[in-house]
Amino acid sequence: MNTDGWKKLEEWLKREKDFTVVVKHWTEEEFDTREGPHRWGVYAFIYPSHQHFKKLTGDNIFHAGAQEIPIHGGPSRFCRHWDSAGANVTSVEIGADYHHDGDRHYTFNDTGEAVLFDADKLVRWLSDYESKGKGQDERN
Repeated sequence: MNTDGWKKLEEWLKREKDFTVVVKHWTEEEFDTREGPHRWGVYAFIYPSHQHFKKLTGDNIFHAGAQEIPIHGGPSRFCRHWDSAGANVTSVEIGADYHHDGDRHYTFNDTGEAVLFDADKLVRWLSDYESKGKGQDERN
């Protein structure tokens, strides 16, 4: 296969009954010399069976239900995923990348320990929310 124009992407998944959390890592070949090549993101896919799903009523990252989720620096991605007929939402994807003002140090980290720690916190929050009916505030 000719890989010209393709980028390798690594993913770690934590699947639970009512949600999935994904950590993504990739590198950039061309980047600002004040930064490193590493890029990271953490995303939650929340399913209709999760208690927090009903709070995700807005159409963007700025509504209260989205802002309540403890994502690094607040959410920067919000997307609804629909069934093949386009009739029902099958999940809401909400997440954040680690490439904003103040995140420069993440671009030098090739192992992502802090990112994976944040992802674990998100899994615990979503699990606690489901088991207790609400999440615990673990904002970054």
